[in-house]
Amino acid sequence: MTDFASRLKALTSEPSRDTPADPHRLARVERTGDEMTGQGAAIRATLAAASASIRGIAERADRCAIDRIVIAGCGDSWFAGAAVRHALETMTGLPVEAAQALDFAAYGSSTADARTLAIGISSGGNTPAVMKALQAASARGAFAVGISNTPDSPILTQFDAGLIVHATRKGWPTQSTSATMVLITALGAELRTDAGDATMRDAIKAELSRMPDTMDRLCRDLDTQMRGVAERFAASGLMLFAGLGPNFAAAAIGAAKVRELSPIHAYAIPLEEYHHYRSQKAGDPLFLLASDPASAERALDTALVGEAVGGRIVAVLSEAAPDIEARVEEVVRIPPTLPALTALLSVVPLHLFAYHFAKARAALQLGAPQALPSA
Repeated sequence: MTDFASRLKALTSEPSRDTPADPHRLARVERTGDEMTGQGAAIRATLAAASASIRGIAERADRCAIDRIVIAGCGDSWFAGAAVRHALETMTGLPVEAAQALDFAAYGSSTADARTLAIGISSGGNTPAVMKALQAASARGAFAVGISNTPDSPILTQFDAGLIVHATRKGWPTQSTSATMVLITALGAELRTDAGDATMRDAIKAELSRMPDTMDRLCRDLDTQMRGVAERFAASGLMLFAGLGPNFAAAAIGAAKVRELSPIHAYAIPLEEYHHYRSQKAGDPLFLLASDPASAERALDTALVGEAVGGRIVAVLSEAAPDIEARVEEVVRIPPTLPALTALLSVVPLHLFAYHFAKARAALQLGAPQALPSA
């Protein structure tokens, strides 16, 4: 007889609950707040410790003549892969896929071969779906690399190579995700391919070296503003996020943080897909991430539609955009950076918002949205 009760208990073992004053969730909210302010230090420590390993892995990957990169993960780890995809493709000229780990294990791994670099990300070091993804790729000859912030964990020891993220994750992931994004980008910068853009590689490496200080400064500068935005939106039972390319990955991270900390419904929408459905209703809050030049025109279309339907929009911008700014409730400014790295900065205000939003909802004694009574 199948013991579904034990199976369910294992699936729901994380102690946080959706009730307004749940002590486990609120304690983890506070730990998340502490960790998100230490992202620069985590990135510096990770890069300093991993430099030799990165070079060694890059040399081995080059000997394999890799022609494809797959980054597999679940949750934030999946989104981290999506966030750095453009940077890796720019530097290497190779196709890069950010794959949901179970999906890749079950289906996508059938195309892996000896020229595939398969990277699996698991903070705890033993996420079943990620382990299955790397095992499936490795079985087909792929060069498999595990990434984790748990030393000596299975994902670091059971495959061809491993990289350690020097970040804590006692709250919901913030610094561990950002440090992982930087670590993978640094690895990509060391891969040598005939198709890569050497000039952009050097530019990305230079900008990456400045990123810890930039992120720390941005976290300090935006804290008060994001607290105010969170308090205005605190009664909302839904949050939407939209972005393009790397900024869609940032949007997905932002939505995940709100779901984890608050907890309410929160969803990320690809910028173009916003316009293929009636995505935003009157009163719905939307974070519009438009800090990259490629987003400009479609972001303006989003602001126009959002204004017309009575939606509430917070625009995250790196350059002046008067036509967008005139149609949104709030403008959050982040420093300009290379489009390939924009997700690293876009996530900072979203982390801050999610933390302050959870605090503001707790002050109002609000938990998960309540279902409407049936007719």
